[in-house]
Amino acid sequence: MLKVAVGHSEQVDVEDILEEIFEQCEETLEGEAPQAGIVFAAVDLEYQEILSGIRNKWPDLQLVGCTTDGESSSRLGFVDDSVTLTLLCSDTIEITTGIGRGVSQDVEKATSEAVEQARNAATLEPGLCVITPASMTVSSEAIVNGVKQALGPDTPLYGANAGDQWQFVETFQFFNDEVLSDAVPLIMFSGPISISGAVQSGWKTIGSIGTVTKAEGNVVFEIDEQPALDFYRNLLGPDATPTGDRPLAILDANKEINRLRASIEAYDPETGSITFFGDFSVGDQVQVTVANRNEILDGTRASVRMARDSFPDGQAPEAVMFFSCSGRKLLLGTRTGEEYDILKEEIGADLPMFGFYGYGEIGPSITGESGCEFHNETFVTVLIGSQ
Repeated sequence: MLKVAVGHSEQVDVEDILEEIFEQCEETLEGEAPQAGIVFAAVDLEYQEILSGIRNKWPDLQLVGCTTDGESSSRLGFVDDSVTLTLLCSDTIEITTGIGRGVSQDVEKATSEAVEQARNAATLEPGLCVITPASMTVSSEAIVNGVKQALGPDTPLYGANAGDQWQFVETFQFFNDEVLSDAVPLIMFSGPISISGAVQSGWKTIGSIGTVTKAEGNVVFEIDEQPALDFYRNLLGPDATPTGDRPLAILDANKEINRLRASIEAYDPETGSITFFGDFSVGDQVQVTVANRNEILDGTRASVRMARDSFPDGQAPEAVMFFSCSGRKLLLGTRTGEEYDILKEEIGADLPMFGFYGYGEIGPSITGESGCEFHNETFVTVLIGSQ
């Protein structure tokens, strides 16, 4: 059995935050000692005091997490400035953690160290890995690829990048009682765990398909041997600029959306280059996409339903994790809370749920036909249970 306790507080004072989340979690734990915890927190809080307070209460607790662009849980639903603590314990599933430091200095070393630390603490085979890494210090795809390589192809990988509420200054990651930056926290579930997951967006392709002919990392210089900016303007008009609500889709072999790349609304009018949140490769086939609020929420519902309907037959999920893009939050505005409402409608209100809004999501391709990818503008649903 997997027991998941969720605490969620909008308080500002550290003592009040801890008192509230402890009381909520203890209602569910009923005296059991948690093995691990996950903290998602708004920016500008006293992270060190919060982490130390949690570890003082449960000294052996393994703790991971990050700063976010908004938090959601089965306690309070969606909240913009808050702290969530999710505590986990199981009599059959091993839950271990790892940390990779200085990821911008050596991605491969940092990601392999995080995986190795979590794997060495377990005796059973890993069945799920979740990461909440730094953003803005190094390529997010490099982080995902490094973790994938260290894990091997058979372990599902999910998560999202840390956020800082659209300030794009610095994000923080949590490991035990440490507040870090430029790090990769990791939590691993090993043994008889059942999971299902899905990634959807709601965005639809428009216009013609182009081929990336010049790119370096997350900067696209040319599409179809013309300035990348012209690819937008040929479709949307001479004054059009790339915006977060018009991401480029990278297509699969069937011309379906494999993953999205949102622009950070930075472009060079001289060269026509465009900077995105995620990387491109020369030869990628791309297409402009658009969506309105209703279509974005349709994507949320599609993700939740796909995860629900693919959960192993004869078994029931015991918790729900979810990761959504800060770009979705920005575009949804006052309707952001409807993403959590959809979870309750489709899964049920009785399960513990927790998640956050970050700077890019991690999960399978949108088509589900390839392994883990780094995404923008998507909603990732993960259902967890014990076998």
